[in-house]
Amino acid sequence: MTPVTPVTPIAPIATENRNLVIAEILEEGTRAELAWLAATVGRDGLAAFVRDCGGRKLSARNRRFWSRALGLAEPATHPLAEQLWPLA
Repeated sequence: MTPVTPVTPIAPIATENRNLVIAEILEEGTRAELAWLAATVGRDGLAAFVRDCGGRKLSARNRRFWSRALGLAEPATHPLAEQLWPLA
């Protein structure tokens, strides 16, 4: 797998790509990419992303992991999830 972002960025994250870059790195990023993301966005920025966009941009497994890692409340599951996806 090729790196998603450079470890030493040339420019800050463009506003229109911000959520996509954060989601890609939280899902598939290397340790170096995660360190770069934390330094660039900050803990509060990551927490806001997971809280506000995590349900749509992250897998359920990663959303739970990052919620716990950032000290956020466990994400609620959709009321129909159990009926639609028994293993959700």
